Amino acid sequence: MGDGAKTLTVASLNVCCGVRNTLPPLKERAAGICALIERTDVDVVNLQEVWTPGLLAFLRARLPSFPFLARGTGLLGQPAGGLVAFSRMPLRSAVYRSFRRARARRGGVLFRAGAAASAGLQGVLTYELTGRRTVVGNAHLTANHDGDWSPGNRYEALQSAQLEAVHEAVRGARRPDTRLSFLVGDFNVPSSSGLYRAAVDGGTWRDPFAAADLPTFQAALLPDGARAHRVDYVLVHGDPECHPVTGADVFLTEPVPLRSGPAAHLSDHVGQLVRVGLPGAAAD
Repeated sequence: MGDGAKTLTVASLNVCCGVRNTLPPLKERAAGICALIERTDVDVVNLQEVWTPGLLAFLRARLPSFPFLARGTGLLGQPAGGLVAFSRMPLRSAVYRSFRRARARRGGVLFRAGAAASAGLQGVLTYELTGRRTVVGNAHLTANHDGDWSPGNRYEALQSAQLEAVHEAVRGARRPDTRLSFLVGDFNVPSSSGLYRAAVDGGTWRDPFAAADLPTFQAALLPDGARAHRVDYVLVHGDPECHPVTGADVFLTEPVPLRSGPAAHLSDHVGQLVRVGLPGAAAD
């Protein structure tokens, strides 16, 4: 663990495995992401959009100092919901819950059917850090492809239901002796939108990136005139006296040199990591 076992460092990144992007080949980017993570003091890294068994195996082979894994398993052996966590410490009680019950309440029949299908492919992964009285939730919500986050937009009810499911899953994963929780992932909900309050559950969660409020989507990869937003989160729940946030940083903010060509972004998202102080190792 970072800082002589006195700090727990948790990171999150959407690796961008989607079919619609202009980035270099996925495995070349993934190799760069793993090399960077291996050089950090991160204890647990949560990834989104790990959609295939092959990508999971590729990442696992290149993260040798992260031998512990949390994921659900899809029908084809892929990480359920594209969600996975790699850890330098033992993990347990991994549970995946899909958003298949979430529904859009506005828009045409085809839109609502497509939104329901998309929701069924996404969800939230929860797990525990063995012996640390700590629970982590890793979530990926449906994207608002309209770019409209005004009140009453046609994605609002869908994303609101997904956020409710996320908080319910994390609450259900806690044990009576849980002292610390993290909620991370690509929420696809801007911090400037009305759904932000639902994302932090009315202020129940601490948001270490709230003050800086820097975008987490690469502005350079957006269409001309489009605004980048902070849509990714690493939130903290726990007594701030016992578990103070001692650091909040971003990574992969700049292009990285690649063997196959010029420097390029390794993902369309910026990675985030948060360091939280620990009062001491907890018994299992």
